[in-house]
Amino acid sequence: MSNRSLGDLWREGTRRLEAAGIDNARYDAKELLDFAGAADPEGEARYFSLIERRAQHYPLQYLLREWDFYNLSFSVKEGVLIPRPETELLVDLGLQYLQRFHREGRPARVLDLCSGSGCVGITIERNFSNCQVTAVELSEDACGIIRSNMERNGTERFTLLQGDLFDGPEAFGITEADLILANPPYLTAAEMESLQAELDYEPTLALYGGEDGLTFYRCIAARWGTLLSEEGVCAVEIGEQQGEDVSRIFTDFSDNIKVLKDYAGLPRVVVSGLTFSLTI
Repeated sequence: MSNRSLGDLWREGTRRLEAAGIDNARYDAKELLDFAGAADPEGEARYFSLIERRAQHYPLQYLLREWDFYNLSFSVKEGVLIPRPETELLVDLGLQYLQRFHREGRPARVLDLCSGSGCVGITIERNFSNCQVTAVELSEDACGIIRSNMERNGTERFTLLQGDLFDGPEAFGITEADLILANPPYLTAAEMESLQAELDYEPTLALYGGEDGLTFYRCIAARWGTLLSEEGVCAVEIGEQQGEDVSRIFTDFSDNIKVLKDYAGLPRVVVSGLTFSLTI
């Protein structure tokens, strides 16, 4: 047994993380302590090894190898964007749309573009039974993680297609959709040069949206938005400064566009298509 109590280890881990400038040091130290199982000398060594890695601003989620999103748990590791709470707005919107317009009749056709860990599409599929979800993802690493998350969460109506969004829906044999959801890369070139330390570990492929950050939105609007059924909706996550620019891009195929704020009051999702009242 270690001579130090778990409380002592937690305090020491917190101190080291605070010294390294880690936000929420106390929370991170506790999560790592629980994960390491530091009840013996081996566990204590494991714990402080994790603390040292976190002190280098290596993401907590990658160290824990999993992270909760909405009401599910997802595997995460290098090669995939870490699920973030602000993205839950995209899921809320999708589920409210589906519950209002697709509770009965044929299954709703849902597209999860730039799927990443699969957290958006899998959460939709697990929380709404009358739908078929198709995820599109380019990265081989991310596709491997999506497959593990499909198994982890027991998906039944979820299909993963690996390929390039910019090849258009015809490359995937997709012809129609009722709901398109996407959290695409949207950082500008300037933003990529001044990333938080933690973001340096996340895949550039999932972050960089072209020189002006808008490359993926142009593709989704021009190539994928045309798939929407008459009462269909397309919703995309945006950076907090991109509401006007992304709305302008989507006016090419829709005259009904809204910018929704996240739970921190920041512009977060652009919705185009059918009008309906959200209760969030």
